[in-house]
Amino acid sequence: MPPPPRRNIAGDANPTPTTSHSGMVKLLADILHHTLPSTWPPALASPALRSRLAPAHVSSLFLLPASLSRPDLSRRFLLLLPPYLVSPLCLSLLALTFVSASPSSPPPSPHAASLLLSLASSSPSASSSFSSLSHASSLSPFPPAATAAAATLLASSYLRLRRARDAAAVLHLSLSAGITPNQYTVSQILFSLVKIRQFTLARAVFDEMLQSGVRLDEYLYTAGIRAYCEARNIDGAKGLVARMQDEGVKVSVVPYNVLMYGLCKNQRVQEAVEVKNKMVARGVAADEVTYRTLVYGFCRMEELEMALRMTYDMARLGFVPSEANCSFMLDGLRKRGKVEEAFRLACRLGELGMLPNIFAYNALLDSLCKNGMFGEADKLFNQMVDRGLKPNEVTYPILIHSFCKRGMMEDALDMFDRMREKGVRVTVYPYNSLINGCCKQDDLDRAMSFLSEMADMGVTPNAASYSPLIAGFCRKGDLSSAVELHREMAEKGVAWNTYTFTALINGFCKDKKMDEASRLFDRMIDRNLLPNEATFNVMIEGYCLVGNIKKAFQLYDQMVDRGLTPDNYTYRSLISGICLTSGVSEANKFVADLEKNCSVLNKFSLAALMHGFCREGRWTEAYDVWNEMATRGVKLDLVSFTIIVYAALEQHDAEKSCVLLREMKQNSVRPDNVFHTCMINMHSKAGNMVEALNCWDKMIADGCFPNTVTYTVLVNNLCKSGHLSSAELLCKEMLASHFLPNNYTYNCFLYYFTTEGDLETAKDLYFAMLRGSLANIVTVNTLIKGFCKVGQIQEAIDLIRKSIENGFFPDCISYSTVIHELCKKGDTNKAFELWNEMLYKGLKPDIVAYNILIRWCNIHGEIDMGLGIYNDMIKKGVQPNWHTYRALLLGTSVMTSRQDTILLIT
Repeated sequence: MPPPPRRNIAGDANPTPTTSHSGMVKLLADILHHTLPSTWPPALASPALRSRLAPAHVSSLFLLPASLSRPDLSRRFLLLLPPYLVSPLCLSLLALTFVSASPSSPPPSPHAASLLLSLASSSPSASSSFSSLSHASSLSPFPPAATAAAATLLASSYLRLRRARDAAAVLHLSLSAGITPNQYTVSQILFSLVKIRQFTLARAVFDEMLQSGVRLDEYLYTAGIRAYCEARNIDGAKGLVARMQDEGVKVSVVPYNVLMYGLCKNQRVQEAVEVKNKMVARGVAADEVTYRTLVYGFCRMEELEMALRMTYDMARLGFVPSEANCSFMLDGLRKRGKVEEAFRLACRLGELGMLPNIFAYNALLDSLCKNGMFGEADKLFNQMVDRGLKPNEVTYPILIHSFCKRGMMEDALDMFDRMREKGVRVTVYPYNSLINGCCKQDDLDRAMSFLSEMADMGVTPNAASYSPLIAGFCRKGDLSSAVELHREMAEKGVAWNTYTFTALINGFCKDKKMDEASRLFDRMIDRNLLPNEATFNVMIEGYCLVGNIKKAFQLYDQMVDRGLTPDNYTYRSLISGICLTSGVSEANKFVADLEKNCSVLNKFSLAALMHGFCREGRWTEAYDVWNEMATRGVKLDLVSFTIIVYAALEQHDAEKSCVLLREMKQNSVRPDNVFHTCMINMHSKAGNMVEALNCWDKMIADGCFPNTVTYTVLVNNLCKSGHLSSAELLCKEMLASHFLPNNYTYNCFLYYFTTEGDLETAKDLYFAMLRGSLANIVTVNTLIKGFCKVGQIQEAIDLIRKSIENGFFPDCISYSTVIHELCKKGDTNKAFELWNEMLYKGLKPDIVAYNILIRWCNIHGEIDMGLGIYNDMIKKGVQPNWHTYRALLLGTSVMTSRQDTILLIT
């Protein structure tokens, strides 16, 4: 190689031996070659030598024939020199000496590699290190192969230092100087450049190798193909494969796999398949990577069918797909709703010993549980465990939630214990599932214990922890506990959300406390929490229950204005409300308007209309709705059958009820406790106790066992029909069956005693219920009615006042019962005192209370007072009904009668 132009190297002003420093070089040579190494340190440390020694002396020393023949000795000498004497030229000369001393095709000299690594790390740039190496090679007749090997080692040194761009610079300088580095090293440089995303530089390096005229091997072509693919020059990469084939380079499957990966990555999977087919035709066998690459391509294109077909081909050949591809296919099948196929694939992969990642398994487990494939979920979970994939803090909660949803609380707790035994971190999610499961079974004490345990374990509850508890207490009628939990959320920094507010609002609506429900609704909006469809539905239902249909429709309009879509839960409440306040004919008109506006009514809405017809005894029209439901293809559910069968029994139409029961069986609608209880109620209310008891036996035969409600229904009707001893006997049987009588049960007996005028026994039972915390406002109202019936009005008024002391707040029924009795006896002044007291306490009169007062005002000639009450009712949004107009007509007739009298007197 021609020597580069002479220039000064730092520390080497004159590297060639001259007479001016020949004496120093001779002195160093004597130390190096004629003394023992143990004497070198003191000799080099002598002040006379040390003060005159320069890097050029060391370089000249290493160029002496004796030094060139003993590179190992020179290296030991170099290691004792201070760093300022070790110049880049020294390192280059010694490295070349080691390389020259090696056989013709050896592994790289480790000492040469170490020296060139020092050169690369100490030089300011790749060009300066290569210049030192070039200069060194010109100072002595080193073999060309040694220079090429040293240049290769220098490039490799930069790769070891993770300086791929500098390695590429050395390669460029080498090619420019006519040096051809080792092709493996060149391929490593290309791969390193691709790794650091220097795609343009990688392509330039490869192109320079092509132009150098060197015959490239498989490694270089593979690296070049990879560089072209990463630079998205896919056609160029295909051209390289074609050139490689034309040149007859003997290759393996690797370069083809690299090209196929590039094609798949760029969503050209069909071309990748063609490359694979042509490769096989040339006698190169596809391997596991080939198939994995193609599966990846099909997955990337979301062609799951082709990906699965390719995966099954792999399985037949004994190849194992990659974890990423398996996970993608499982998740893809799951998202498309093909959960069964995903499960079969997971089982097949498990047989091959291939496990998708934990995320894919968790997602599939969740889908299996949501699709009711619980057996498959258990099998998949066991497969995970058996094959060593550890379930994590997501896996266990999925199964716990599944058990809780199915009511299998003991299994859920076993899984929860297993999770803790395995040391898996417990999060809020399994606790929320357990709380929700317990609340669904009305086991609120246990649910509360889990909430407390969360705090003890340092797990922070969230809104989802409280919502089911609030809903549970509301369902139980324990609004004070629900409100307390809602307050506790704020105290503990748990943000309220739409669901917690909706649960509490629903509780107040069910209890007909619409003022409190309305305050919560407004408070929710004030906190920028937007009510959803469920919130509006429970509010609308609440107003419909209390007969304020005007307010219900105002909320309906507000719901639509907010962009929310009313559904059949909305329509059902409104239909029921209209039936209650304006009659079923108006409800039928509302239904017709809905259908005219293309609203699709389902079983909920139509069943509400059918129930309205039944309540008014309009059986023919009820059956018309029933037949229309069947004609429309509306699925007739248990609620619909319960209403229509009940209607047939009300008509004493045994034949119709038998037909309906057969139809129910044909539609595979299984009766439940509610259905059987309704049948027992219907027969026992009609006094047909024999048939009621037959229904009782049929209920047990159907696998539905009587509960507290069933016993209470029968007790109630026995009491109403005067069979007290039978009712008491049934109550004892109820206790023997481990069903505790509730306040409804005892209220049945209280009703009997008050109806029979046995007030002393009634009072004894009332006080016993108070002691047992079984009394409620219904109990109070029943006793008030009993007092009024026997004329003990003052005792009734006293009971209203004392009930507050016992924790019961009198309602509209409490006051209107006494007001009715006072008016009946002509004491309207006292009646109005109670009316005003009721208003003062914030109670809103309902339609029944207004009708009582309007009617009696008119009867006693207080026409103006009655009209004033009517106007107040309209103003308060309470819709008049048929009884209201009847009472007003009564007043009109009285006025007419008085006018006639006046005319006669006049």
